[in-house]
Amino acid sequence: MTENRREQKTGQEADAPYVPKRARPSSAPSEYQRGATPSPERPYRSERFERSQRLSRSEDTAGSSANPPANPPSNRSGKRSANLPNNRSSNRSNNRSAEPFAAREFSGGTPTVHAVKALDDMSGDGNHTKHRIVAFIAVLLVAAVLVGGGLYLYDMFNKPQSTVEPGLPVTVTINAGASTKDIAKTLKSKGVIADEKEFRNAVVQRNAESSLKPGTYELTTGMDLDLLITLLENGPEINTNPLTLPEGITVEQTAALVEQACGVPAAEFLALVYSADKYVNDYPFLKEMAPEIYNNSLEGFLYPKTYHIAEGASADDIVRTLLSQFSTEAGQLDLTYATEHNLSFYDVVIIASLIEKETAATEERPIVSSVIYNRLHEGMRLQIDATVVYALGPTYDGHPLLFTDLEVNSPYNTYQVDQLPSGPICSPQLASLAAAAQPDKTKYLYYVLTSKEGFHTFCKTLDEFEEAKAVYREVFGISE
Repeated sequence: MTENRREQKTGQEADAPYVPKRARPSSAPSEYQRGATPSPERPYRSERFERSQRLSRSEDTAGSSANPPANPPSNRSGKRSANLPNNRSSNRSNNRSAEPFAAREFSGGTPTVHAVKALDDMSGDGNHTKHRIVAFIAVLLVAAVLVGGGLYLYDMFNKPQSTVEPGLPVTVTINAGASTKDIAKTLKSKGVIADEKEFRNAVVQRNAESSLKPGTYELTTGMDLDLLITLLENGPEINTNPLTLPEGITVEQTAALVEQACGVPAAEFLALVYSADKYVNDYPFLKEMAPEIYNNSLEGFLYPKTYHIAEGASADDIVRTLLSQFSTEAGQLDLTYATEHNLSFYDVVIIASLIEKETAATEERPIVSSVIYNRLHEGMRLQIDATVVYALGPTYDGHPLLFTDLEVNSPYNTYQVDQLPSGPICSPQLASLAAAAQPDKTKYLYYVLTSKEGFHTFCKTLDEFEEAKAVYREVFGISE
């Protein structure tokens, strides 16, 4: 903005030297400033003289002088009085002695108080003004220090002191939805903290306002704030029951383990497991495959893992815990390959359950998956023994399968139905789900168990398959 103002000035005015604001001359330069010689018709009058005249006239107008001086003498010589000081840096005592005389000479009479004061102010070099500013700033700084120190001492001596003996055990319950202010009041009432404001400030500094968990805590009086906030962030200690669900078990087996570990009746648990429609709207993966879910069953979706179930958890709580875990695990899957082969997510879960029951060797899972894909592509029945066992249900006692068993009438029996069984036959782990979604690319159509360690021999042709079966009989001592 300063540059713009300067650009607007023209001529001699643009070349005028900078003058401090308190002593800036009028915009129109005098003849003396322009360097012209004063003429008798228009004698030179200094700026100091003009100012003293204005001040004198203003005083006369206000009535400070009742009788104006008659025939005031004037200095028309155009020459500056020798008594006027022209050195602005001269000491102030010399200025004071010279200026009253100057005022009398130019005004033609006794100088007014205002005129003398104006000349006295104009003769200064600004040092006193600077001194006043410095002194004022120093006073402000001292005042700030005194006020700050006073507040600190006031806060120190007036800080609430706890009258409760520290280290005493107390039980504190934080209600759900309680604000930080509410929590502070509760803790103060129990003697856990001495100052509510100090606690709230500490919570804000740790950005923990939304992290304090409700529940019942076993605390002590006079606790350290950092430790206290950490405990409130972690939540109260809850008694839990460990629930271990192995890979490859059915919903009936899962229900029995839930009853054993958590005390929830198996029948109550199974009633919810066979009510998949109750959970469809809460779990997107179920909603996606809802039209395909067979028998309204959650078979295949109760993810196998070791859980810590809170005491008193209901059957619904447990079912939701298992479904949420499945959602977390299955969310990692890449279903691109399966989709390209016209298989749905539900189909992938079915194939994963078959893989889970067919092999325990992690490295074999993608190969077994490739056999299933290849047989589906060739229009061959899968003929997987595990589907027969599932179809037999509770009647199966673990005996070697008989030919009559292979004839059981069930939508799960892959010796009797084409394509995949109607639904999953167990709860698969992530490794089986991943293999079902991304199988190896092979030409295998068969596999046979040929090792007591659980490994298989994979075959491309029927002849290779017959040879592998001979090895199976030899390894396990089975006659034809």
